[in-house]
Amino acid sequence: MNKTQRRVSHPEPPRLVRVLINSLVTSILRSSWHGRLSPRLLLITFTGRKSGKEFTTPIRYIQEGETLRMQVLVWYPWWKNLREHATVRVLLRGQMHIGTAEVLPEEGSVVMVKVHLNG
Repeated sequence: MNKTQRRVSHPEPPRLVRVLINSLVTSILRSSWHGRLSPRLLLITFTGRKSGKEFTTPIRYIQEGETLRMQVLVWYPWWKNLREHATVRVLLRGQMHIGTAEVLPEEGSVVMVKVHLNG
């Protein structure tokens, strides 16, 4: 880190706030009004490694061809379900896609997740 860069820490928002915001964003992304959020947010659906239950969460992404990059703060443990090249579904710009997740090593408080979409 050079002298002009600062490390920014993000306090964890209260659980109730996260649940309410995620529910609202999820509803919008699943609706016909997704256009405003879709260029930067998607829904990722995965299976819990212990419970076997299906989970869906909204997350910011960057698309590079057929690969989606997402940064996840490590205190949100859901990313651990994506290890070992888990199969995931993503709702990307109103269209459902299947892909394979790749979790890259942690860097500080952030984990990089890549989803390689199946053509």
